[in-house]
Amino acid sequence: MELRATAPASEGDAVKKVLTIVGVVLGVVVLAFGGLVVHFLYLGDESTRHQAERMQELRSADVSPTASGDTHAFDELPYDELQVIATHNSYVLRPTWLQTEVIRLVEPAEAPALQYEHATLTEQLDAGVRSFELDIRWDGSHFTMSHVPLVANRATDTDFGLALEEIALWSTRNTDHLPISVMVEVKTDYMFLDPRLRAFDAVAADALDELVAGALGSRLFAPDDLAGDAWPTVGELRDRVLLYFGNNEEVRETYLDGHSGLEGRSLFTSSKTGAADARFAIVDDPADPLVAALLEQGVIVRTRADADLATGAERLADAVGSGAQIVSTDFPPSEPQEGTGYVAAFPGGTLIRATP
Repeated sequence: MELRATAPASEGDAVKKVLTIVGVVLGVVVLAFGGLVVHFLYLGDESTRHQAERMQELRSADVSPTASGDTHAFDELPYDELQVIATHNSYVLRPTWLQTEVIRLVEPAEAPALQYEHATLTEQLDAGVRSFELDIRWDGSHFTMSHVPLVANRATDTDFGLALEEIALWSTRNTDHLPISVMVEVKTDYMFLDPRLRAFDAVAADALDELVAGALGSRLFAPDDLAGDAWPTVGELRDRVLLYFGNNEEVRETYLDGHSGLEGRSLFTSSKTGAADARFAIVDDPADPLVAALLEQGVIVRTRADADLATGAERLADAVGSGAQIVSTDFPPSEPQEGTGYVAAFPGGTLIRATP
């Protein structure tokens, strides 16, 4: 009787099994990635929807204009001798747990630094904040707002035009308020996460001017309103809003093209170079000797009292004592840091004072 051994599986069958497993795994990865993208897009759309709904409520509210109650103690000061506490990334909401973990995979140091958020611009204004920072991104027809597209896109405001309208509405209904300043940071990082985004060009510069002027109207204090080198007094700037760029030399050069003296422009420029057009400069570290040098040149300096959630009395003291006119924080008195209770304010808990 002849015995036959069982034939081993063919090499081709083994390859097919491996390819099948690889295909299944890849399919699961693609589906999971697609699900993440859809979920993150939904979060951004949800923020956009909430902003639109809130703006509709604000527009339709029956509110009679009343005096803001802002102090008149500094009315005789030139504007560049006023020091204010500003909020940093004034529009952001904390990323979700899932967004945070995705960010952690790519930028481990960035994930914990994004764990803060702010109330709406109206609520911040009601709390006494008079200086903001808003990030903008250009998609070829509109200016959107996000710290990082897709993965850090939750915000109280995702539409820059509506954010300006919100400030204008508050200003109209809260008369005789101190001047409001807005740092506008043009963001071009992580553009690959949103294929609609475009570089800031001449078309974007003109569109930005039109949007700002249209939203703020006579409340806008534009470069053309600044006669000579001297700033108006704080009293003369009541009920006005002025905007300035963050440091970005490419944006500055684009914005100055054809407008070397900022003629007809809506925003002021910023630069650390001491250029004649730049009336503002951003120096994040308050201990940087550049702060004092720029102040000597008559530049309005914006610095930070805290950064990346690192807070402390020493840096806060450096910031408020530096002479920088705009001191930015993630934690104004109305929004203390979780766990520590830290807030950035001037002695006595105020948000506005004369520069030291």
